[in-house]
Amino acid sequence: MPSQTTTFAEPPTLDVRKTLARADGARRAGDITGAARDYGAVLARFPGNPRARKALAAIGPSAASALADMAKSCEAAHQLDEAVQHWADAVALCPGHIALCLSLCRCLSDMGRNHAALDAVNEALRHNPDSALALDTKGCVLRDLGQMDAAQACHREALKHGGNTAGPLNHLGVLARATGDTDKAADFFRQAITASPGTASLHHNLAGCTTYRAGDAHIRQMQDQLADHSSSDPRQAPLHFALFKAMDETDDRDGAFAHLLRGNHLRKASSNFDIAREAYRFAWYKSLFAEPPAPMQITNECEPRPVYVVGLPRSGTTLAERILGQTPGAQTAGELSVVSNAVSPLLRRLQTEGRSAPTRQDLQTLRDRLLSGIKRHSDGSPILIDKMPLNFRWAGLICAAMPEARVVSLSRAPMPVAWSLFRHLFSSHGNGFAYDMADIAAYMLLHRDMMRFWSTRFASQIVSLDYAALVSETEDTLRELIDACDLEWSEACLNPQAAGGPVLTASATQVRRKIYCGSDDDWRRYEAHLSPLAAALNTAGLT
Repeated sequence: MPSQTTTFAEPPTLDVRKTLARADGARRAGDITGAARDYGAVLARFPGNPRARKALAAIGPSAASALADMAKSCEAAHQLDEAVQHWADAVALCPGHIALCLSLCRCLSDMGRNHAALDAVNEALRHNPDSALALDTKGCVLRDLGQMDAAQACHREALKHGGNTAGPLNHLGVLARATGDTDKAADFFRQAITASPGTASLHHNLAGCTTYRAGDAHIRQMQDQLADHSSSDPRQAPLHFALFKAMDETDDRDGAFAHLLRGNHLRKASSNFDIAREAYRFAWYKSLFAEPPAPMQITNECEPRPVYVVGLPRSGTTLAERILGQTPGAQTAGELSVVSNAVSPLLRRLQTEGRSAPTRQDLQTLRDRLLSGIKRHSDGSPILIDKMPLNFRWAGLICAAMPEARVVSLSRAPMPVAWSLFRHLFSSHGNGFAYDMADIAAYMLLHRDMMRFWSTRFASQIVSLDYAALVSETEDTLRELIDACDLEWSEACLNPQAAGGPVLTASATQVRRKIYCGSDDDWRRYEAHLSPLAAALNTAGLT
Protein backbone atom coordinates (compact mmCIF):
# COMPACT_ATOMS: atom_id res chain seq x y z
CA MET A 1 0.00 0.00 0.00
CA PRO A 2 1.42 3.47 -0.84
CA SER A 3 2.40 5.71 2.02
CA GLN A 4 0.26 8.72 2.84
CA THR A 5 2.69 11.04 1.09
CA THR A 6 3.07 11.08 -2.66
CA THR A 7 5.17 8.25 -4.06
CA PHE A 8 6.30 9.44 -7.46
CA ALA A 9 9.63 8.23 -8.79
CA GLU A 10 12.53 10.57 -8.00
CA PRO A 11 14.96 11.31 -10.84
CA PRO A 12 18.66 10.48 -10.31
CA THR A 13 19.41 14.18 -9.83
CA LEU A 14 16.89 16.82 -8.90
CA ASP A 15 17.11 20.51 -9.68
CA VAL A 16 14.41 21.81 -7.36
CA ARG A 17 14.09 25.17 -9.06
CA LYS A 18 13.73 23.72 -12.54
CA THR A 19 11.43 20.96 -11.36
CA LEU A 20 9.11 23.42 -9.63
CA ALA A 21 9.12 25.67 -12.67
CA ARG A 22 8.23 22.73 -14.91
CA ALA A 23 5.46 21.73 -12.51
CA ASP A 24 4.06 25.27 -12.46
CA GLY A 25 4.12 25.35 -16.25
CA ALA A 26 2.36 22.00 -16.49
CA ARG A 27 -0.26 23.18 -14.03
CA ARG A 28 -0.97 26.35 -16.04
CA ALA A 29 -1.19 24.25 -19.21
CA GLY A 30 -3.73 21.94 -17.62
CA ASP A 31 -1.36 18.98 -17.36
CA ILE A 32 -2.44 18.13 -13.84
CA THR A 33 -0.86 14.68 -13.84
CA GLY A 34 2.50 16.02 -15.03
CA ALA A 35 2.38 18.80 -12.46
CA ALA A 36 1.54 16.40 -9.67
CA ARG A 37 4.39 14.12 -10.67
CA ASP A 38 6.98 16.95 -10.44
CA TYR A 39 5.61 18.46 -7.22
CA GLY A 40 5.66 14.98 -5.74
CA ALA A 41 9.27 14.46 -6.81
CA VAL A 42 10.29 17.61 -4.94
CA LEU A 43 8.41 16.55 -1.81
CA ALA A 44 9.89 13.07 -1.98
CA ARG A 45 13.33 14.71 -1.67
CA PHE A 46 12.40 17.71 0.49
CA PRO A 47 9.16 16.98 2.41
CA GLY A 48 9.06 20.45 3.94
CA ASN A 49 9.13 22.41 0.69
CA PRO A 50 6.18 24.79 1.22
CA ARG A 51 5.70 25.73 -2.43
CA ALA A 52 5.40 22.15 -3.61
CA ARG A 53 3.25 21.11 -0.67
CA LYS A 54 0.81 23.97 -1.10
CA ALA A 55 0.54 23.42 -4.86
CA LEU A 56 0.08 19.68 -4.57
CA ALA A 57 -2.56 20.11 -1.88
CA ALA A 58 -4.40 22.50 -4.21
CA ILE A 59 -4.40 20.17 -7.20
CA GLY A 60 -4.55 16.89 -5.28
CA PRO A 61 -8.19 16.02 -6.04
CA SER A 62 -7.82 17.03 -9.69
CA ALA A 63 -4.60 15.03 -10.05
CA ALA A 64 -6.21 12.04 -8.39
CA SER A 65 -9.15 12.31 -10.78
CA ALA A 66 -6.78 12.37 -13.76
CA LEU A 67 -4.92 9.35 -12.43
CA ALA A 68 -8.22 7.53 -11.87
CA ASP A 69 -9.19 8.14 -15.50
CA MET A 70 -5.82 6.77 -16.60
CA ALA A 71 -6.33 3.71 -14.38
CA LYS A 72 -9.76 3.04 -15.87
CA SER A 73 -8.35 3.27 -19.40
CA CYS A 74 -5.64 0.79 -18.49
CA GLU A 75 -8.19 -1.58 -16.99
CA ALA A 76 -10.28 -1.40 -20.16
CA ALA A 77 -7.16 -2.39 -22.10
CA HIS A 78 -6.44 -5.18 -19.55
CA GLN A 79 -3.18 -3.45 -18.56
CA LEU A 80 -3.66 -4.19 -14.89
CA ASP A 81 -0.09 -3.55 -13.74
CA GLU A 82 -0.27 0.00 -15.06
CA ALA A 83 -3.78 0.44 -13.66
CA VAL A 84 -2.66 -0.57 -10.17
CA GLN A 85 0.16 1.99 -10.25
CA HIS A 86 -2.23 4.78 -11.27
CA TRP A 87 -4.73 3.83 -8.56
CA ALA A 88 -1.91 3.69 -5.99
CA ASP A 89 -0.67 7.13 -7.00
CA ALA A 90 -4.20 8.51 -6.78
CA VAL A 91 -4.61 7.07 -3.27
CA ALA A 92 -1.28 8.58 -2.28
CA LEU A 93 -2.60 12.01 -3.30
CA CYS A 94 -5.90 11.52 -1.43
CA PRO A 95 -5.21 9.18 1.52
CA GLY A 96 -8.31 7.41 2.74
CA HIS A 97 -10.46 8.42 -0.23
CA ILE A 98 -12.84 5.50 -0.10
CA ALA A 99 -13.65 5.21 -3.82
CA LEU A 100 -9.97 5.33 -4.79
CA CYS A 101 -8.93 2.86 -2.08
CA LEU A 102 -11.64 0.41 -3.11
CA SER A 103 -10.77 0.78 -6.79
CA LEU A 104 -7.17 -0.06 -5.95
CA CYS A 105 -8.39 -3.01 -3.88
CA ARG A 106 -10.59 -4.30 -6.70
CA CYS A 107 -7.82 -4.03 -9.28
CA LEU A 108 -5.39 -5.86 -7.01
CA SER A 109 -8.00 -8.55 -6.38
CA ASP A 110 -8.50 -8.98 -10.13
CA MET A 111 -4.77 -9.70 -10.34
CA GLY A 112 -4.95 -12.19 -7.47
CA ARG A 113 -2.83 -9.95 -5.26
CA ASN A 114 -5.14 -10.45 -2.31
CA HIS A 115 -2.75 -9.53 0.49
CA ALA A 116 -2.10 -6.15 -1.15
CA ALA A 117 -5.85 -5.80 -1.76
CA LEU A 118 -6.44 -6.33 1.95
CA ASP A 119 -4.00 -3.51 2.72
CA ALA A 120 -5.90 -1.24 0.34
CA VAL A 121 -9.32 -1.90 1.85
CA ASN A 122 -7.92 -1.56 5.37
CA GLU A 123 -6.67 1.90 4.37
CA ALA A 124 -10.22 2.80 3.38
CA LEU A 125 -11.58 1.47 6.67
CA ARG A 126 -8.96 3.33 8.70
CA HIS A 127 -10.53 6.57 7.51
CA ASN A 128 -14.10 5.26 7.11
CA PRO A 129 -14.61 2.51 9.73
CA ASP A 130 -18.40 2.41 9.28
CA SER A 131 -18.43 2.14 5.50
CA ALA A 132 -20.73 -0.75 4.58
CA LEU A 133 -19.16 -0.94 1.11
CA ALA A 134 -15.63 -1.14 2.47
CA LEU A 135 -16.62 -3.77 5.04
CA ASP A 136 -18.35 -5.84 2.36
CA THR A 137 -15.33 -5.51 0.08
CA LYS A 138 -13.02 -6.60 2.88
CA GLY A 139 -15.18 -9.66 3.38
CA CYS A 140 -14.70 -10.63 -0.27
CA VAL A 141 -10.92 -10.24 0.01
CA LEU A 142 -10.82 -12.32 3.18
CA ARG A 143 -12.92 -15.00 1.44
CA ASP A 144 -10.41 -15.14 -1.39
CA LEU A 145 -7.66 -15.50 1.22
CA GLY A 146 -9.50 -18.49 2.68
CA GLN A 147 -10.47 -16.71 5.92
CA MET A 148 -14.13 -17.67 5.83
CA ASP A 149 -15.15 -16.85 9.40
CA ALA A 150 -13.56 -13.41 9.24
CA ALA A 151 -15.19 -12.83 5.84
CA GLN A 152 -18.62 -13.72 7.22
CA ALA A 153 -18.10 -11.34 10.15
CA CYS A 154 -17.28 -8.49 7.75
CA HIS A 155 -20.37 -9.08 5.62
CA ARG A 156 -22.60 -9.20 8.69
CA GLU A 157 -21.02 -6.01 10.01
CA ALA A 158 -21.68 -4.37 6.64
CA LEU A 159 -25.39 -5.19 6.99
CA LYS A 160 -25.49 -3.26 10.27
CA HIS A 161 -24.39 -0.05 8.57
CA GLY A 162 -27.18 0.16 5.99
CA GLY A 163 -26.67 1.13 2.39
CA ASN A 164 -27.22 -1.44 -0.34
CA THR A 165 -27.75 -4.71 1.53
CA ALA A 166 -27.86 -6.84 -1.62
CA GLY A 167 -24.06 -7.08 -1.76
CA PRO A 168 -23.46 -8.40 1.76
CA LEU A 169 -26.46 -10.74 1.53
CA ASN A 170 -25.22 -12.13 -1.77
CA HIS A 171 -21.72 -12.66 -0.38
CA LEU A 172 -23.10 -14.41 2.70
CA GLY A 173 -24.91 -16.69 0.26
CA VAL A 174 -21.68 -17.40 -1.58
CA LEU A 175 -20.02 -18.37 1.70
CA ALA A 176 -22.90 -20.65 2.66
CA ARG A 177 -22.81 -22.33 -0.75
CA ALA A 178 -19.05 -22.84 -0.43
CA THR A 179 -19.60 -24.84 2.75
CA GLY A 180 -22.32 -26.96 1.16
CA ASP A 181 -25.31 -25.35 2.89
CA THR A 182 -27.40 -24.68 -0.22
CA ASP A 183 -30.62 -24.04 1.72
CA LYS A 184 -29.03 -21.22 3.71
CA ALA A 185 -27.36 -19.93 0.55
CA ALA A 186 -30.69 -19.82 -1.28
CA ASP A 187 -32.26 -17.89 1.59
CA PHE A 188 -29.52 -15.25 1.45
CA PHE A 189 -29.84 -14.99 -2.34
CA ARG A 190 -33.61 -14.50 -2.06
CA GLN A 191 -33.09 -11.71 0.46
CA ALA A 192 -30.55 -10.11 -1.87
CA ILE A 193 -33.03 -10.27 -4.77
CA THR A 194 -35.67 -8.58 -2.61
CA ALA A 195 -33.18 -5.77 -1.99
CA SER A 196 -32.08 -5.54 -5.64
CA PRO A 197 -34.51 -7.43 -7.91
CA GLY A 198 -32.94 -6.10 -11.11
CA THR A 199 -29.47 -7.56 -10.51
CA ALA A 200 -29.20 -10.51 -12.90
CA SER A 201 -26.28 -12.21 -11.16
CA LEU A 202 -28.35 -12.64 -7.99
CA HIS A 203 -30.95 -14.64 -9.90
CA HIS A 204 -28.20 -16.79 -11.37
CA ASN A 205 -26.82 -17.49 -7.90
CA LEU A 206 -30.26 -18.46 -6.62
CA ALA A 207 -30.79 -20.74 -9.62
CA GLY A 208 -27.64 -22.65 -8.71
CA CYS A 209 -29.18 -23.54 -5.33
CA THR A 210 -32.68 -24.33 -6.60
CA THR A 211 -34.30 -27.42 -8.08
CA TYR A 212 -37.10 -26.22 -10.35
CA ARG A 213 -40.55 -27.59 -11.11
CA ALA A 214 -42.96 -26.41 -13.79
CA GLY A 215 -44.70 -23.21 -12.78
CA ASP A 216 -41.98 -22.14 -10.34
CA ALA A 217 -42.51 -18.45 -9.52
CA HIS A 218 -38.82 -17.67 -9.91
CA ILE A 219 -38.92 -18.76 -13.55
CA ARG A 220 -41.66 -16.22 -14.26
CA GLN A 221 -39.77 -13.56 -12.32
CA MET A 222 -36.67 -14.09 -14.45
CA GLN A 223 -38.67 -14.07 -17.68
CA ASP A 224 -40.33 -10.80 -16.69
CA GLN A 225 -36.93 -9.34 -15.87
CA LEU A 226 -35.66 -10.16 -19.36
CA ALA A 227 -38.76 -8.66 -20.94
CA ASP A 228 -37.93 -5.32 -19.32
CA HIS A 229 -34.48 -5.09 -20.92
CA SER A 230 -32.96 -5.01 -24.37
CA SER A 231 -32.20 -8.43 -25.78
CA SER A 232 -28.65 -7.21 -26.50
CA ASP A 233 -27.91 -6.07 -22.94
CA PRO A 234 -24.85 -8.11 -21.84
CA ARG A 235 -25.72 -7.53 -18.17
CA GLN A 236 -28.66 -9.90 -18.60
CA ALA A 237 -26.51 -12.87 -19.63
CA PRO A 238 -26.70 -14.43 -16.12
CA LEU A 239 -30.50 -14.58 -16.44
CA HIS A 240 -30.21 -16.62 -19.63
CA PHE A 241 -27.85 -19.10 -17.96
CA ALA A 242 -30.20 -19.30 -14.98
CA LEU A 243 -33.21 -19.91 -17.21
CA PHE A 244 -31.29 -22.61 -19.05
CA LYS A 245 -30.93 -24.49 -15.76
CA ALA A 246 -34.55 -23.88 -14.76
CA MET A 247 -36.01 -24.99 -18.09
CA ASP A 248 -33.66 -27.95 -18.29
CA GLU A 249 -34.97 -29.16 -14.95
CA THR A 250 -38.59 -28.69 -16.12
CA ASP A 251 -37.73 -30.62 -19.31
CA ASP A 252 -38.22 -27.75 -21.74
CA ARG A 253 -35.03 -28.56 -23.64
CA ASP A 254 -35.64 -26.37 -26.67
CA GLY A 255 -36.43 -23.38 -24.49
CA ALA A 256 -33.47 -24.12 -22.23
CA PHE A 257 -31.02 -24.37 -25.10
CA ALA A 258 -32.31 -21.16 -26.67
CA HIS A 259 -31.49 -19.33 -23.44
CA LEU A 260 -28.08 -20.99 -23.30
CA LEU A 261 -27.26 -19.84 -26.81
CA ARG A 262 -28.37 -16.30 -26.00
CA GLY A 263 -26.41 -16.15 -22.76
CA ASN A 264 -23.24 -17.35 -24.46
CA HIS A 265 -23.73 -14.91 -27.33
CA LEU A 266 -24.01 -11.99 -24.92
CA ARG A 267 -20.93 -13.07 -22.96
CA LYS A 268 -18.87 -13.51 -26.10
CA ALA A 269 -19.94 -10.11 -27.43
CA SER A 270 -18.76 -8.41 -24.24
CA SER A 271 -15.39 -10.20 -24.07
CA ASN A 272 -12.23 -9.41 -25.98
CA PHE A 273 -11.21 -13.04 -26.48
CA ASP A 274 -9.32 -13.71 -29.72
CA ILE A 275 -8.39 -17.32 -30.47
CA ALA A 276 -5.73 -16.26 -32.98
CA ARG A 277 -4.03 -14.16 -30.31
CA GLU A 278 -4.13 -17.13 -27.92
CA ALA A 279 -2.60 -19.40 -30.55
CA TYR A 280 0.24 -16.91 -31.06
CA ARG A 281 0.88 -16.76 -27.31
CA PHE A 282 0.91 -20.53 -26.96
CA ALA A 283 3.38 -20.85 -29.82
CA TRP A 284 5.62 -18.25 -28.19
CA TYR A 285 5.51 -19.98 -24.80
CA LYS A 286 6.66 -23.20 -26.46
CA SER A 287 9.38 -21.40 -28.41
CA LEU A 288 10.99 -20.34 -25.13
CA PHE A 289 11.83 -24.01 -24.61
CA ALA A 290 12.79 -24.92 -28.16
CA GLU A 291 15.88 -26.42 -26.54
CA PRO A 292 15.57 -28.34 -23.27
CA PRO A 293 16.74 -26.08 -20.44
CA ALA A 294 19.84 -26.86 -18.40
CA PRO A 295 19.06 -28.37 -14.98
CA MET A 296 18.32 -25.75 -12.34
CA GLN A 297 21.00 -25.26 -9.70
CA ILE A 298 18.92 -25.10 -6.53
CA THR A 299 20.23 -22.53 -4.04
CA ASN A 300 17.15 -22.12 -1.81
CA GLU A 301 14.88 -24.73 -0.29
CA CYS A 302 11.38 -25.17 -1.65
CA GLU A 303 9.04 -25.17 1.31
CA PRO A 304 6.21 -25.86 1.13
CA ARG A 305 6.63 -28.07 -1.91
CA PRO A 306 3.94 -27.25 -4.47
CA VAL A 307 1.78 -29.59 -6.48
CA TYR A 308 -0.01 -27.80 -9.33
CA VAL A 309 -3.29 -29.18 -10.66
CA VAL A 310 -3.86 -27.93 -14.20
CA GLY A 311 -6.10 -28.57 -17.18
CA LEU A 312 -9.14 -27.19 -18.87
CA PRO A 313 -11.81 -25.86 -16.53
CA ARG A 314 -14.57 -28.45 -15.92
CA SER A 315 -12.15 -31.35 -16.52
CA GLY A 316 -12.01 -32.59 -12.92
CA THR A 317 -9.38 -30.30 -11.42
CA THR A 318 -11.39 -29.60 -8.25
CA LEU A 319 -11.90 -33.31 -7.63
CA ALA A 320 -8.18 -33.95 -8.13
CA GLU A 321 -7.33 -31.16 -5.70
CA ARG A 322 -9.64 -32.61 -3.03
CA ILE A 323 -8.09 -36.06 -3.48
CA LEU A 324 -4.52 -34.78 -3.21
CA GLY A 325 -5.52 -32.72 -0.19
CA GLN A 326 -6.36 -35.94 1.66
CA THR A 327 -2.72 -37.03 1.71
CA PRO A 328 -0.78 -36.47 4.95
CA GLY A 329 0.78 -33.04 5.25
CA ALA A 330 -1.05 -31.51 2.29
CA GLN A 331 -2.83 -28.15 2.25
CA THR A 332 -5.37 -27.29 -0.43
CA ALA A 333 -5.00 -23.61 -1.32
CA GLY A 334 -7.61 -23.29 -4.08
CA GLU A 335 -7.04 -21.32 -7.25
CA LEU A 336 -4.04 -19.09 -6.55
CA SER A 337 -2.69 -16.36 -8.81
CA VAL A 338 0.86 -16.88 -7.56
CA VAL A 339 2.09 -18.36 -10.84
CA SER A 340 0.54 -15.75 -13.13
CA ASN A 341 1.83 -12.91 -10.94
CA ALA A 342 5.33 -14.41 -10.93
CA VAL A 343 5.41 -15.34 -14.63
CA SER A 344 3.99 -12.12 -16.06
CA PRO A 345 7.01 -9.87 -15.32
CA LEU A 346 9.38 -12.45 -16.81
CA LEU A 347 7.33 -12.79 -19.99
CA ARG A 348 7.12 -9.01 -20.39
CA ARG A 349 10.88 -8.69 -19.95
CA LEU A 350 11.62 -11.43 -22.49
CA GLN A 351 9.25 -9.84 -24.98
CA THR A 352 10.55 -6.30 -24.46
CA GLU A 353 14.16 -7.40 -24.79
CA GLY A 354 13.44 -9.66 -27.75
CA ARG A 355 15.04 -12.70 -26.10
CA SER A 356 14.27 -16.20 -27.28
CA ALA A 357 14.69 -18.07 -24.00
CA PRO A 358 14.94 -17.43 -20.26
CA THR A 359 18.38 -17.47 -18.69
CA ARG A 360 19.32 -19.33 -15.54
CA GLN A 361 19.13 -16.03 -13.66
CA ASP A 362 15.62 -15.45 -15.07
CA LEU A 363 14.57 -18.84 -13.73
CA GLN A 364 16.17 -18.17 -10.35
CA THR A 365 14.26 -14.89 -10.10
CA LEU A 366 11.07 -16.71 -11.09
CA ARG A 367 11.77 -19.37 -8.47
CA ASP A 368 12.21 -16.72 -5.80
CA ARG A 369 8.92 -15.08 -6.77
CA LEU A 370 7.06 -18.40 -6.76
CA LEU A 371 8.44 -19.39 -3.37
CA SER A 372 7.59 -16.01 -1.90
CA GLY A 373 4.03 -16.24 -3.19
CA ILE A 374 3.55 -19.80 -1.99
CA LYS A 375 4.77 -18.98 1.51
CA ARG A 376 2.24 -16.15 1.81
CA HIS A 377 -0.55 -18.71 1.35
CA SER A 378 0.97 -21.54 3.38
CA ASP A 379 -0.46 -22.68 6.70
CA GLY A 380 2.80 -24.43 7.56
CA SER A 381 2.02 -27.75 5.88
CA PRO A 382 4.90 -29.29 3.92
CA ILE A 383 2.80 -29.69 0.74
CA LEU A 384 0.65 -27.02 -0.94
CA ILE A 385 -1.87 -27.84 -3.68
CA ASP A 386 -2.50 -24.99 -6.14
CA LYS A 387 -5.49 -25.66 -8.38
CA MET A 388 -5.45 -22.89 -10.97
CA PRO A 389 -6.47 -24.75 -14.15
CA LEU A 390 -4.99 -22.34 -16.71
CA ASN A 391 -1.53 -22.58 -15.17
CA PHE A 392 -1.06 -25.28 -17.82
CA ARG A 393 0.06 -22.47 -20.13
CA TRP A 394 3.19 -21.94 -18.07
CA ALA A 395 3.86 -25.47 -16.86
CA GLY A 396 7.26 -25.39 -18.56
CA LEU A 397 8.35 -22.31 -16.63
CA ILE A 398 7.07 -23.83 -13.39
CA CYS A 399 8.99 -27.06 -13.95
CA ALA A 400 12.18 -25.31 -15.08
CA ALA A 401 12.25 -23.02 -12.04
CA MET A 402 11.04 -25.58 -9.50
CA PRO A 403 12.40 -29.11 -10.12
CA GLU A 404 10.77 -30.26 -6.86
CA ALA A 405 7.29 -29.34 -8.08
CA ARG A 406 4.84 -31.73 -9.67
CA VAL A 407 2.24 -30.70 -12.24
CA VAL A 408 -0.87 -32.89 -12.35
CA SER A 409 -2.39 -32.53 -15.82
CA LEU A 410 -6.08 -33.49 -16.14
CA SER A 411 -7.48 -34.89 -19.36
CA ARG A 412 -11.09 -35.76 -20.09
CA ALA A 413 -13.15 -36.80 -23.09
CA PRO A 414 -13.63 -33.77 -25.39
CA MET A 415 -17.41 -33.62 -25.67
CA PRO A 416 -18.19 -33.76 -21.92
CA VAL A 417 -15.67 -31.01 -21.24
CA ALA A 418 -16.84 -28.87 -24.16
CA TRP A 419 -20.49 -29.21 -23.12
CA SER A 420 -19.69 -28.39 -19.50
CA LEU A 421 -17.75 -25.31 -20.58
CA PHE A 422 -20.52 -24.06 -22.86
CA ARG A 423 -23.25 -24.42 -20.23
CA HIS A 424 -21.29 -22.63 -17.50
CA LEU A 425 -21.19 -18.93 -16.69
CA PHE A 426 -17.69 -18.16 -15.41
CA SER A 427 -17.15 -15.40 -12.88
CA SER A 428 -13.64 -14.56 -14.10
CA HIS A 429 -12.55 -13.01 -17.38
CA GLY A 430 -9.89 -15.64 -18.07
CA ASN A 431 -12.22 -18.15 -19.73
CA GLY A 432 -13.40 -16.10 -22.69
CA PHE A 433 -13.06 -19.09 -25.00
CA ALA A 434 -15.97 -20.86 -23.26
CA TYR A 435 -18.78 -18.84 -24.90
CA ASP A 436 -18.40 -19.99 -28.49
CA MET A 437 -18.41 -23.57 -29.77
CA ALA A 438 -15.66 -23.01 -32.34
CA ASP A 439 -13.49 -21.21 -29.77
CA ILE A 440 -13.96 -24.05 -27.30
CA ALA A 441 -12.78 -26.63 -29.82
CA ALA A 442 -9.81 -24.52 -30.93
CA TYR A 443 -8.76 -23.81 -27.35
CA MET A 444 -9.05 -27.47 -26.39
CA LEU A 445 -6.70 -28.28 -29.26
CA LEU A 446 -4.23 -25.64 -28.06
CA HIS A 447 -4.39 -27.14 -24.57
CA ARG A 448 -3.78 -30.68 -25.82
CA ASP A 449 -0.80 -29.68 -27.94
CA MET A 450 0.65 -27.51 -25.18
CA MET A 451 0.58 -30.29 -22.61
CA ARG A 452 2.06 -32.77 -25.07
CA PHE A 453 4.92 -30.35 -25.63
CA TRP A 454 5.56 -29.75 -21.92
CA SER A 455 5.54 -33.51 -21.36
CA THR A 456 8.39 -33.93 -23.83
CA ARG A 457 10.48 -31.36 -21.96
CA PHE A 458 9.58 -32.19 -18.35
CA ALA A 459 8.44 -35.81 -18.36
CA SER A 460 9.58 -36.51 -14.79
CA GLN A 461 7.58 -33.63 -13.32
CA ILE A 462 4.32 -33.73 -15.29
CA VAL A 463 1.85 -36.34 -14.08
CA SER A 464 -1.04 -37.16 -16.41
CA LEU A 465 -4.41 -37.96 -14.84
CA ASP A 466 -7.23 -39.30 -17.00
CA TYR A 467 -10.67 -38.48 -15.63
CA ALA A 468 -12.28 -41.63 -17.05
CA ALA A 469 -9.69 -43.82 -15.32
CA LEU A 470 -10.10 -41.82 -12.12
CA VAL A 471 -13.82 -42.58 -11.88
CA SER A 472 -13.76 -46.14 -13.23
CA GLU A 473 -10.50 -47.58 -11.81
CA THR A 474 -10.30 -45.30 -8.83
CA GLU A 475 -7.92 -46.93 -6.37
CA ASP A 476 -5.30 -48.09 -8.89
CA THR A 477 -5.36 -44.71 -10.63
CA LEU A 478 -5.06 -42.78 -7.38
CA ARG A 479 -2.23 -44.89 -6.01
CA GLU A 480 -0.27 -44.21 -9.20
CA LEU A 481 -1.08 -40.50 -8.94
CA ILE A 482 -0.01 -40.21 -5.30
CA ASP A 483 3.21 -42.10 -5.95
CA ALA A 484 4.09 -39.98 -9.00
CA CYS A 485 3.61 -36.81 -6.92
CA ASP A 486 5.93 -38.14 -4.19
CA LEU A 487 3.11 -38.00 -1.67
CA GLU A 488 2.06 -40.46 1.02
CA TRP A 489 -0.96 -42.64 0.40
CA SER A 490 -4.02 -42.37 2.61
CA GLU A 491 -7.24 -44.35 2.43
CA ALA A 492 -8.97 -40.98 2.75
CA CYS A 493 -7.99 -40.31 -0.87
CA LEU A 494 -10.78 -42.69 -1.87
CA ASN A 495 -13.37 -40.49 -0.13
CA PRO A 496 -12.69 -36.87 -1.13
CA GLN A 497 -16.34 -36.03 -0.45
CA ALA A 498 -15.50 -36.28 3.25
CA ALA A 499 -12.84 -33.58 3.03
CA GLY A 500 -13.55 -30.47 5.03
CA GLY A 501 -13.09 -26.91 3.87
CA PRO A 502 -15.05 -24.66 1.54
CA VAL A 503 -15.27 -25.03 -2.24
CA LEU A 504 -15.65 -21.78 -4.16
CA THR A 505 -15.58 -23.24 -7.68
CA ALA A 506 -18.53 -24.33 -9.81
CA SER A 507 -17.86 -27.93 -8.76
CA ALA A 508 -18.91 -27.28 -5.16
CA THR A 509 -21.88 -29.65 -5.39
CA GLN A 510 -20.27 -32.44 -7.39
CA VAL A 511 -17.18 -32.83 -5.20
CA ARG A 512 -19.34 -33.42 -2.14
CA ARG A 513 -20.57 -36.67 -3.68
CA LYS A 514 -18.66 -39.92 -3.75
CA ILE A 515 -16.53 -40.45 -6.85
CA TYR A 516 -19.01 -41.62 -9.47
CA CYS A 517 -19.25 -42.56 -13.15
CA GLY A 518 -21.81 -41.24 -15.58
CA SER A 519 -21.20 -37.50 -15.76
CA ASP A 520 -19.42 -37.90 -19.10
CA ASP A 521 -22.79 -38.77 -20.65
CA ASP A 522 -24.63 -35.63 -19.47
CA TRP A 523 -24.24 -33.97 -22.87
CA ARG A 524 -26.31 -36.66 -24.58
CA ARG A 525 -29.46 -35.05 -23.19
CA TYR A 526 -28.78 -32.23 -25.69
CA GLU A 527 -27.18 -34.31 -28.42
CA ALA A 528 -29.73 -33.10 -30.98
CA HIS A 529 -28.76 -29.48 -30.25
CA LEU A 530 -25.01 -29.99 -30.19
CA SER A 531 -24.21 -30.95 -33.77
CA PRO A 532 -22.28 -27.64 -34.28
CA LEU A 533 -20.14 -28.42 -31.24
CA ALA A 534 -19.55 -31.99 -32.40
CA ALA A 535 -18.58 -30.66 -35.84
CA ALA A 536 -16.15 -28.14 -34.31
CA LEU A 537 -14.49 -30.84 -32.23
CA ASN A 538 -14.29 -33.12 -35.27
CA THR A 539 -12.69 -30.36 -37.35
CA ALA A 540 -10.13 -29.83 -34.59
CA GLY A 541 -9.35 -33.55 -34.56
CA LEU A 542 -10.60 -33.99 -31.02
CA THR A 543 -13.23 -36.70 -31.44
